[in-house]
Amino acid sequence: MNKFENFTTKNKTDTVYVLIIFFIVLISALSLYLIRANSIIQSDTEYKKIISELHILNKGFDNFFLKSTTFNNYDLINKNIKDFEEKLEILSTKNKNTVFKDKYNDLLNRLKNDFKDKKNVIESFKSENALLISSIHYLNKLNELVSKERLLDKKDIDLMQKTLSDIMLYYINTSFLSKNISANVKYFSNLHEKNKLNELKMFIAHANKSIQRIDKLSKIKNKKYFLNDSIKNLELFLNKKFTNAIYNGRIVVVVLLIIAFFFLAALLIMYKRTLKVKDDLISFTTAVENSYNSIVITDAEKNIIYVNDIVLKETGYEKHELLGQNPRILKSGDKSDEFYQEMHKSLDKGNRWEGEFINKRKDGTEFYEKASILPIFQDSKLVNYLAVKLNITDYIIQQQKVKHMAYHDSLTSLPNRTNVEEYLEINLPIAKRNNHKIAILFIDIDNFKTINDTLGHDVGDDFIKECAKMLRSVLRKSDILARIGGDEFLIILESIDTNYSAADVSTKIIDMFQKPIDVKNNKLTLTLSIGISIFPNDADNYITLFKCADMALYKAKESGKNNFQYYKKKLSVNMHGRLNIEQALKGALKKDEIFLVYQPKYNIASKEIVGFETLARWENEKLGLIPPDKFITIAESTNDILEIGLFIFKKACIDFKDFREINTNLQTISINISTVQLYQDSFIKDIMNIIDEVGIEASSIILEITETHIMKNIFYSMRVLNELKTLGFSVSIDDFGTGYSSLNYLKQLPINELKIDKSFINDLPYDLNDVAISKAIISLSKNMGYVNVAEGIETTEQEEFLLSGGCEIGQGYLFCKPKIKDEIIQILRDKTP
Repeated sequence: MNKFENFTTKNKTDTVYVLIIFFIVLISALSLYLIRANSIIQSDTEYKKIISELHILNKGFDNFFLKSTTFNNYDLINKNIKDFEEKLEILSTKNKNTVFKDKYNDLLNRLKNDFKDKKNVIESFKSENALLISSIHYLNKLNELVSKERLLDKKDIDLMQKTLSDIMLYYINTSFLSKNISANVKYFSNLHEKNKLNELKMFIAHANKSIQRIDKLSKIKNKKYFLNDSIKNLELFLNKKFTNAIYNGRIVVVVLLIIAFFFLAALLIMYKRTLKVKDDLISFTTAVENSYNSIVITDAEKNIIYVNDIVLKETGYEKHELLGQNPRILKSGDKSDEFYQEMHKSLDKGNRWEGEFINKRKDGTEFYEKASILPIFQDSKLVNYLAVKLNITDYIIQQQKVKHMAYHDSLTSLPNRTNVEEYLEINLPIAKRNNHKIAILFIDIDNFKTINDTLGHDVGDDFIKECAKMLRSVLRKSDILARIGGDEFLIILESIDTNYSAADVSTKIIDMFQKPIDVKNNKLTLTLSIGISIFPNDADNYITLFKCADMALYKAKESGKNNFQYYKKKLSVNMHGRLNIEQALKGALKKDEIFLVYQPKYNIASKEIVGFETLARWENEKLGLIPPDKFITIAESTNDILEIGLFIFKKACIDFKDFREINTNLQTISINISTVQLYQDSFIKDIMNIIDEVGIEASSIILEITETHIMKNIFYSMRVLNELKTLGFSVSIDDFGTGYSSLNYLKQLPINELKIDKSFINDLPYDLNDVAISKAIISLSKNMGYVNVAEGIETTEQEEFLLSGGCEIGQGYLFCKPKIKDEIIQILRDKTP
């Protein structure tokens, strides 16, 4: 504890204990007084109980008089008299303890005297009442004897009986007139003078005695007794005295409690002030010793005088190695001198300083600490510095990870869009000052969605990582490669000399992706489309540069994909046009703007129509007639092709059924299928539902798919096409010769028909290359058992060359342009015999 003596003030005499003793004395006095007050309350209760019992006993005495006409139980009245005497004795005993002794004695003595008087009356009453009852009983016996012996005549016997009854009535109610009794007694006295009957004499004597005793008892009953008044006087006196005593006691208690409260409050305040420094020291010591933070205390010269165990654990030093040292022993050197100068400047002003250190352990490893340093003053003099530090190394590392996650793609660890935007925000102005050009390349993997949909996201993720490696391999170290979307990458080429340097990189990238990529035993051939914008030619900020590169990317997509395009101002106009098409396309089906035309497929030798190719057309009230090569590509990118494709399929089936009713020799209707449809899980189910609804055979339908689209996911394509062939559909490879199909894969595909692309027909029979290619495709078809179709025949020379070369089926403007349903019906009718 002596480590912290500098934090305490000088010891002073502690007077609190003396005050506590006085407080205890006060509380003791209060307790004794409360005991005394409680004794008074108990005495009051006891007195009230005794007085109440005296009232009850006195009532019993009075009731005894009222019951004189019955044979009273004198044991009860005797017991009540004894109880009354015992209560008086108790009151006499308590008299010794009362504080109002004289007045109490006077009232108690008066009560005793009144009780003595009433007791004597009760005894007299008991005696007289007993004699009276005995006389009445005797008179009744005499009456029975006289009646039985007929000592008197019947009239006198009845009068005797009546006299006895009157005496008893008079005994019960003294208000009954006694004159009749006296007259009867007088009558019997005269009668006795005549017959000298002894029984009659006795009757007369007892009758007179009974009347006298009844009168005497009546006087006793009606006499006024003061015992009840004496009890009430004593009761009133005691109530008054005890009430005053209790009230005064409560006042004293309240006063003492108030004094005790203020005394206690003053005592607590003084005690709190006295022990404040001690409490602070205990709290500080407990906090320091049990803290999870590093605690360092230095003297005014900044030499370490105390460290807790956490400091030793964090730094690896022993305590003796740190005590007496300057905290700079932990300095790593990663913070500048200016940092420490600002810290000391703040501390010298007496201010708290907070900040972060990068310190060094004994073994040389670095760790991060968040520190709060407080100067400690005593009597306005600086005596110590207290530093509380928290190891935040894990937090810093976590923050670095979070920052990396915020600025990098989680799958490839490449910079993400936010990273690139902040980079360009800083570096574009620098490039502008140095007159440097920067190229932005937006790269999109063509039809990448098909990999996720058909092979699963795990294969897709591995393919993305492989693409990132391949792209990185053709770039300089100074170039930046970022992933900005699911299948989108971005490349920043700095300090380019000419625009063609971006073209060179783009060419290398596109060429590199022409070969299949092996991912989890799947050989995937996907192409890339690249859009390029140049700083500062196209824009002077990254937002506009990105828009320009994005528009150039769309141009590359529209140009058949697998190529790169530079941004041109015209692209911005085209992009707005594309957005207009996208918006208008959403409601095209509902407005019946999409319609079908059919181009006949004919036997070149016989010139007979064998079938039709279905072609979609769209005419919008604002945009006019939009070519299929524009709106189909957009519909595929927005997935609107799914709904449009099913509409085309169903309408073509219905129309072909109508065509067959005119010409039963028609063989097939060809319907173009997008790979977006082909890769849809419900595609086969949807078209099967349609042919069942329409009532047409699957064998009447040829599904045309372009060669390039099939090769993008050859294995999935083969699986779906095999299933379609099993159901009876025919499959045609459209634009054959323009893609990159392998003959090895071609022979595995369930193909029924190969269509020679129009680009190889246009210059027949004059271009030797086209001649050679056409012959080769025709020969390939025959050898593999495929039907070969030449599309785009526009001249007789072309038709004759193809016929001579063995081509079976043709279509083109030479024979018939694409026409609407009604026109086709008319043609069929004209050609039908």
